[in-house]
Amino acid sequence: MVPSDSNYFWVRVFDYDFERDDYDKGIMLDEFYLKDLEGGREEAKQAVREKYSGKAQKDIGFAKPKKQKNGLYAIVMESSKFFYDRFCKTIETYCFACHKPISGKASEFPRAYLDSDGDDEEAVYFCNYDCKRDYHDKINPFSEGEFQVKEEGAHGDIFGYIYLIYNKAENVYYVGQTRFMPFFRWQEHVKDGAKGDIKDLSFSVLTEVRRSRKQNDEFNQAYLNSVEAWWIAKFSEEGNQVFNITKPKITVEHLKELFNEMVIKQQVLINSEAV
Repeated sequence: MVPSDSNYFWVRVFDYDFERDDYDKGIMLDEFYLKDLEGGREEAKQAVREKYSGKAQKDIGFAKPKKQKNGLYAIVMESSKFFYDRFCKTIETYCFACHKPISGKASEFPRAYLDSDGDDEEAVYFCNYDCKRDYHDKINPFSEGEFQVKEEGAHGDIFGYIYLIYNKAENVYYVGQTRFMPFFRWQEHVKDGAKGDIKDLSFSVLTEVRRSRKQNDEFNQAYLNSVEAWWIAKFSEEGNQVFNITKPKITVEHLKELFNEMVIKQQVLINSEAV
C-alpha cells in the first residue's frame, strides 16, 4: 500500500439530489488533485472553496447532504505523490514495445512495472494496448490477457452514462452519452472508426446520471444532455481540443448556474495568473 502524504489531496465534487440519488454519491461534476498544502485537510477545503465562486463557493459542503437535502459537496481524501504523479504528470518517452515516441498525460497511456512494488519510478509506458499485450505475451506466453467489464448499474436506476474518448495521436477529446452500458457504445465507436485508429484511443466513463424516479423520461433525457454539455464545455474551457462536431448547450438552469460558478471562475483565475 502506498502511504499518504499530508500535503496531497484527491478531490471529487458531486451534485446531489436526494430524490434522484438517494444513497448514491450524486453526479460527479469535477475531479482534481491538490498538492503542497502544509495546512492539511482544512487548507485543502479552503482551496476547494477558492476554486469556485458565488453560491457554489458559499454553500459547498464536504459531506453528502443529510435529512433529505440537496446540494453541492466535495469529498476531500488524503492522497500521495504516487497518485498525484500517476494522474497528473506528463511524460515524454518511448513505447517500451515498439519504441515509438510518446508524449502527453501519463494516465492516458498503458503502463507496466519493472518491479513487483508498482513503483511509478519503475514504470514503462506503451503507445497502445496492443503493444502492452505483446509485451506481456513475450514475458508470459501462457497468460490469458486482460479484460474489463462494467456491470449495468442499480437495476435501471442509472438513466445514462457520460463517457470520454481520447485520441492520443491527435491529442483530441470526444465526450459522449449513452443510455446503455458504456462498453457497447465503445464497441460501436471502434467499428465506426470515425474517432481514429483503435490503437490511438482510450476510453473511460466520466460519470453516471441516475434516473429521477419522480420525473418522466423527457426530463431525465434533458438532464443527461445537460451533463454531457457540462463536460464538453468543461474540457473546452480548460484548453483542450474537443472533437464533438455539435456542441450541445446546458439547458438545466441549476447546472448552468453551477458551470458559471465552478468552471468559468477557474478559467478567470488561470488567465489572470498568466498575465
